[in-house]
Amino acid sequence: MRLGLFCTYENPSRDQRTAFADQTRLVEHSEALGFDEAWIAEHHFNPDAISPACLNIIAYLAAKTRHIRLGSAAVLLPYHVPLKIAEDVATIDLLSDGRFDFGLGKGGPFPLQNKHFGLDPEDARGKLVEGLNLVTRLLYENDVHFEGQFYRAEGVTLTPKPLQQPIPTYMATSTRETVLLAAHHGYGIMAGPPFPLAQVRESVKTYRDLAGTTRDPNLVLIRFYHVAPTEAQALDEARALLHNFAERMQVMAAKLQPAWATWFDVDRLIADSLIGTPDTIAAKALQIGRDLAPRSLILKQIGPDMAKRAQDLTLFVNKIRPGLMAA
Repeated sequence: MRLGLFCTYENPSRDQRTAFADQTRLVEHSEALGFDEAWIAEHHFNPDAISPACLNIIAYLAAKTRHIRLGSAAVLLPYHVPLKIAEDVATIDLLSDGRFDFGLGKGGPFPLQNKHFGLDPEDARGKLVEGLNLVTRLLYENDVHFEGQFYRAEGVTLTPKPLQQPIPTYMATSTRETVLLAAHHGYGIMAGPPFPLAQVRESVKTYRDLAGTTRDPNLVLIRFYHVAPTEAQALDEARALLHNFAERMQVMAAKLQPAWATWFDVDRLIADSLIGTPDTIAAKALQIGRDLAPRSLILKQIGPDMAKRAQDLTLFVNKIRPGLMAA
């Protein structure tokens, strides 16, 4: 099971320059610790998470690192022009010497994003599927002709082409239709920290039922991570840190994705996260490994203190990961 870091570029002090510098140092620290991957989120119009241009950030990190793989988690494809995404992805793959992982999705229940990008939510999945089809053809074919509902191309040959053939691709999804699409094309699937483990388990089963036992879903599982000396302290701190996020997302989901409203109950979030003492977290991670066999376990830290984040990543590598490797 590979180990990774999930980066949303939090900005608690409203100092954007410091937020970017702090997160860059944390990725560099993760690489030095031997982390396998770092995944960068795409968020728009959110002063608390300032990573709207995740591919730009990844290109920068490619120059700051040497070994760690860098992934998008995820490019919200319906908000972008597929041809431009294909060009950016190919360029990043070359600049990173083939260390890029392409995660993509259609976006969540965020009205401002849809409003400002002019996206009808009813078109989101159609644009995702059609856009991915076009991006894939542009990356690996020449003289591409494409005629779809939303996009078209007339004899396009992409320059440059990516180094990896193909680039590992992952779909951030909880819907059966998109899981089936991923299984059909051999893409991996990605589950963010709010996705309940029960829902992830169902997605893995759906994938395997279609793909057969010979193909693994290459699950990238992102979980909240917070560690403290005692279980009570870890739980109290996590509830305080997650409260505002959970409350905001419950309100938004109730209006736009009612089925997701229960996902954002704080106690449910904590139960499906890596929160507790080192021993508790190790036991949870082992159970996740047995239950879901993820390709990658990605840590999303929730505390704002960057010094503690660095210490907690070191703790995971030194105190928790050895037990996972031995199991």
